[in-house]
Amino acid sequence: MINLLITFVIALFTIVLTHSNSAMAIEPTTQLIDVNSTSLEAKLSPIFAKQSDRHPGFSLLVKHNDKTIIKTSKGRASHNVAISENTGFRIGSISKTFTALAIMTLIEQGKLTLNDKVGQYLSGLPTDWQKISIKDLMSHRVGLSKDFFSDKNLHLANNATNTTLLQFIRQEGLAITTLSKNEAVYCNTCYVLLAEIISHASDYNFSDYLNKVIFAPASMKHSYIVNENTNIKASTALNYAKTTHFFNIEQYTTGAMAQISSLNDLDNFIKALKQEKIVSLSTLKLMTQVHADMGDDGLYGFGWMIGWGSEPFYSHGGSQDGYQTELFIYPKYNLEIVILSNGGDETYELQGEMIRVIINHYKTQKMHISSKP
Repeated sequence: MINLLITFVIALFTIVLTHSNSAMAIEPTTQLIDVNSTSLEAKLSPIFAKQSDRHPGFSLLVKHNDKTIIKTSKGRASHNVAISENTGFRIGSISKTFTALAIMTLIEQGKLTLNDKVGQYLSGLPTDWQKISIKDLMSHRVGLSKDFFSDKNLHLANNATNTTLLQFIRQEGLAITTLSKNEAVYCNTCYVLLAEIISHASDYNFSDYLNKVIFAPASMKHSYIVNENTNIKASTALNYAKTTHFFNIEQYTTGAMAQISSLNDLDNFIKALKQEKIVSLSTLKLMTQVHADMGDDGLYGFGWMIGWGSEPFYSHGGSQDGYQTELFIYPKYNLEIVILSNGGDETYELQGEMIRVIINHYKTQKMHISSKP
């Protein structure tokens, strides 16, 4: 299930470390703020022109120097409904960023520590789990001999809840290890367990706690968590503009995926994050340091993929069948990008093109400024 996500993350690392380039005008909702944005519009317009108004589509946000440069949407949320800035999308694994932030709010409140063990909050787990810490879960430093979320176990995920997953990991013969040094393997199970720990430590259910400490403070009015007790709202984009299912199943595990948010919500989220309305900047700095190395799959902090070296950035992608999403924050250029899409491979390709054009636009712009006498 995570192959497209990992592929896109690797592509982002490549984009940032190298250079490259790519008829319909941008939608009237687009905001062009700074004097250099028109050249970005010109570069993006050919990509937008590839998107049909009648097909599943995308929402795009570009912010630079804390100003909105582009905010636009194109395509269909469902058969008769156009995508707008308030259309909710399943954001896939970007949900992990929000789960990690919720954990950090509890740490700031003194209700958790990174070194606390899983067994302090979740009972009935095999003995091997007693050595696994919250920090291990946050950084994917847990090895499982059987992966509930693997493609071959897709049948297990149909109608699965967090309780279903807990039953799975309690089974005999499932080996659990803490990976050595900074080694990591991408782990959806880890973030489902974090959602359960949040519920136990906060005395709120996971969805209510996210609303209390993230969605409400950040004015994320169209964000919610899909679980077995939640119906998909009419304002939510359908997968391929046709169905609430992905991979032909329904799934209700939370923490690793399951969040729905709109473009406006994620715009407000970025503002709230920078204004310390969710966690302190020192906590965010800790989260966006490298805590684990997933090898070819990239570097990981706490709930963030990390681009390190001379031009650090932090981001997370999401891939759930037709839903492909990206949240990208690039402090060196004071640049933020959000892309939400519901059209599978077709919009995924457009998403990659847009990311490349936007990043290279601002990298080139900064090089030109730096080279002036």
